Amino acid sequence: MEYLENKIKLVYQTSKNYPDLVKGLVTLGITSYTVDVASGIIFYRLEAGVNSFHPSEGSIRKIVEKCDKQKIMQAVKDNQEGKTTYPEFMDQIALAGVRFYEATLIGDQKRVTYIGSGDYYEELIPY
Repeated sequence: MEYLENKIKLVYQTSKNYPDLVKGLVTLGITSYTVDVASGIIFYRLEAGVNSFHPSEGSIRKIVEKCDKQKIMQAVKDNQEGKTTYPEFMDQIALAGVRFYEATLIGDQKRVTYIGSGDYYEELIPY
């Protein structure tokens, strides 16, 4: 598993943007992953039922109680345009009420679903 963890880190370090990151993760056999926004913990799912759990490297975030789709959309847009770093993006989606997000990297509809209390926002991944 340490080999996989090193490969995942390398993909993150060498990716120029999110679609590039997705291509690298798919190459490693990752089919989906879930990020817990409060803790930053990431759970990767691979082909054939193999899973990889990555602990947080950041601080705990407080999640706003009510999910706000407009704030989520703005946080995603800001991050896509390079206006925010990943930690800033995580802070913004926490303030938008996102508890976790799920990236689905298989099938024709590759997507990220941001989920909070009472609502969600889904965005297709340009691939």
